[in-house]
Amino acid sequence: MRLRYPQTFINLILLGFTLVALPLALALFTSAVSMQKLADQSKRAVYHSVHYARGSRSLAEEMTRMERLLRQYAVLGDQELLSGYQASHQSLRNTIAELARANLDAGLVEQLRAFAEREQSVYLRATLGVLLPEHADQLAEELSGLNRMVDMLLAHGDTLTEREVATTQQMAAHSRDVVRKQLWLLVPVGVAVIWGFVLMTSRPIRQIERAIGAMGEGNLADPIEIDGPQDLKRLGERLDWLREQLRQVEDQKTRFLQQVSHDLKTPLAALREGADLLAEGTLGELSAPQQEVMQILQQNSIKLQRQIESLLQFSELQAQAVNVSYSLTPLRPLAKKVVAAQQLTLLGKSIEVELNCPNLIVETDADKLRVILDNLLSNAIRYAPERSVIRIALTQQEDLLSIDVVDAGPGIAPEERGRIFERFYHGSADAGRGVKSSGLGLAIVAEFARALRGTVAVLENSPGAHFRVTIPNDHWTGQ
Repeated sequence: MRLRYPQTFINLILLGFTLVALPLALALFTSAVSMQKLADQSKRAVYHSVHYARGSRSLAEEMTRMERLLRQYAVLGDQELLSGYQASHQSLRNTIAELARANLDAGLVEQLRAFAEREQSVYLRATLGVLLPEHADQLAEELSGLNRMVDMLLAHGDTLTEREVATTQQMAAHSRDVVRKQLWLLVPVGVAVIWGFVLMTSRPIRQIERAIGAMGEGNLADPIEIDGPQDLKRLGERLDWLREQLRQVEDQKTRFLQQVSHDLKTPLAALREGADLLAEGTLGELSAPQQEVMQILQQNSIKLQRQIESLLQFSELQAQAVNVSYSLTPLRPLAKKVVAAQQLTLLGKSIEVELNCPNLIVETDADKLRVILDNLLSNAIRYAPERSVIRIALTQQEDLLSIDVVDAGPGIAPEERGRIFERFYHGSADAGRGVKSSGLGLAIVAEFARALRGTVAVLENSPGAHFRVTIPNDHWTGQ
């Protein structure tokens, strides 16, 4: 399943930030809504509690005042006292109406209604007709009894406050649960979104990195395809165009080398033949200076022929480095064959080879591994002094195959170690000892090591040189 990307990389980044921000914004919104509900409930709780408490106190004060006015009227018989009682009654009715609008439960509403009916009955008896003083005192006693109902209403105010507080606490607990659930949900969702965004952004970048690495290693055969936004796809298309251009240049170089070598072989062969005829005296005896010049011609023609052959061989091997064929390869038989192939050269210099190779089967390209080992051994023989020892070790280190070749020669100067694997490079040891080398053996080692996803390095060693090739290997089998 192919991912569908936005048009540009910038749009991809904006999409990623949006996807990450959306859960956070949702969490903030729901938290804000919960907090607002909690604040509204707290506000209602405070309002209802304060409103009921104020109304209950006002109710108690009015009842006390009405009782006092009726008792004074019973003693004094003053009509102004009765008028004051009527005004207090009206204020009481207003207070009862305000209390009825509070958030009261059914039981409290019923009690308030019963109180209002009893107080209204007392009021009607006090205001209809002529109120005698002895009757006023009796009505005052009834109002005193109603005060006990007012006390009960006051007590219910505490119950109302407790209920509102409990409701507020429940809402607060619910809000905490909502926030906690959001955190438990949003954290993995956020991580998943971020991880998905990282995959979406890193995938085309990794593809580009691998494509550039492949071109750097000389792998120009595989087309480059980049999945991602349109601008990155266009970049992949340009990289593929560059790969094709490099491949054409490489093909042209190979054809040029082949053509040049073919064109040079015929005159070079004629030159060598003529020089040989002259050296053999076919055309007459040569003087000593002429023979010296003839030897120079012979040596340089042979050297030139070897250079051309080495150049062609390197070109062919470089082309082969792109194609890697993995197979299960026994290490010890391969190493022994490489040493046996160099046996005559070893005997000529009385050089002994110490081979340390385990009985292992590895998954690798046998031909390239053989060329690597053969070139390292040839290089060691070339610079090793007579009657010396060359040590070869093939070792397993976790998932790595290490090939170490150590000789007792002049070694490699530190300033030359960065260039020793370049093509046609000749170190100071060649000039000082008159060693004949094409300068391509170690370059081929480096090319083939890279083809096998490995590395080659020169390690510190005194005396002599120590080369180590490290190749990843995921398959090990005991033999």
